Amino acid sequence: MKNSILFIILSFSLLSCQHKGDSTKNSTIETIPVFSNYTAELPFSAFVDTIELIPLETTEDNLIGEITRVIFNDGKYYIRSTNGMQNPKLFVFNENGKYIQKISKQGVGPGEYLDFEDFTIANDNHIVIGDYQRLLHFDLQGQFLHAKKIETPPTEGNFSPVEILPTRNNEYLTFLSFPQKHLLLRINNEGKQDFFFDPGKNGALKCQFLRTWRALFSTDSCFYLSYPYCDTIYSISSDLSKITPSYYIDYTPKKLPDIPIEPTDDVISWEKKLSHLDDYSKTSSIGVGDDFLYIGITDKAYKGYLSLYSKRSKKIMTAKKLVDDMYLKGNVITVTGKRIPHNMDGDDIIWEIKPRILMKGYQRLSATDRETLQQKYPAWDQICSSLKEDDNPVLLRIKVKDF
Repeated sequence: MKNSILFIILSFSLLSCQHKGDSTKNSTIETIPVFSNYTAELPFSAFVDTIELIPLETTEDNLIGEITRVIFNDGKYYIRSTNGMQNPKLFVFNENGKYIQKISKQGVGPGEYLDFEDFTIANDNHIVIGDYQRLLHFDLQGQFLHAKKIETPPTEGNFSPVEILPTRNNEYLTFLSFPQKHLLLRINNEGKQDFFFDPGKNGALKCQFLRTWRALFSTDSCFYLSYPYCDTIYSISSDLSKITPSYYIDYTPKKLPDIPIEPTDDVISWEKKLSHLDDYSKTSSIGVGDDFLYIGITDKAYKGYLSLYSKRSKKIMTAKKLVDDMYLKGNVITVTGKRIPHNMDGDDIIWEIKPRILMKGYQRLSATDRETLQQKYPAWDQICSSLKEDDNPVLLRIKVKDF
């Protein structure tokens, strides 16, 4: 009898830990030891099928700073950009990078936003901007349609979504900034709210200390979640009814230890605790395709790493420098905290790169390699030969091969 009671208590405890988003390794999920196959440099040919360049047209009206979100919809790229993480704007380009229009309506009037952190394109083809305590709807031409005020209970904090994704049921899944208890909110067009996923007090507090490039990710079959300072990637069913730990990211030998956190801790005190560590790694972005997933990683010094994991072969490749051995042979793209992939379209990785990186690679080509580029990849030659250093970023549309 005592053994039965003990078993029930232990079982309940385990379920409680999983519900609160505990990041401890679980034997039932796939483990990805990201540094088990680490190399400083990884050649393109190890994982790239093809790369298409999309140079974003530069005009006085569309100077792009830091790109946070890219959505490809109906032959157009919708891009959220900021300058120094401020003054967010939404730019629209065609599939070749030609500039079409922008949505830049910061203010307090009708159809204006205070400071939108993210946007999505809903099933009804509305552009939906997540503003402070509101959802703003625009048509695809940028005309304001309507706004929905979102009032949340004090126990959950103010509605201010860091990330927003549409669901199949014409609802929205949002990842909240400064969460008080739950990290996620499901909300419909009428404003009905459903808060869920409680990572525990420490987990919610840590999410106030760090903003990652991508915590939420959507595929045709489900959503994925990897919140700040968590080493587990969770899958969320398309109807948002079930959350399951799917991948454990093993950061050995750079795993962040379990550091005690106090209710009075803030960003400064937390960073001071981390400063005493020799080194550690944390997830900065995730992306999931049919056959692979990638993990953007940053360390204590904010150096970046890109890790690729094959769902089929279970092969892992992690590096901090990507070496072009296909197009601009010998050119190196160094992954950093700010230069890290965080957008996808289907199975393609969409990665924005400053023109000077491609320009240097092109200028360093030997005469033989340049002739090869002109013959095999004329579009690359045409684009790279005409770039200017102060141009807008170039989108790399990377098709990943089976590896």
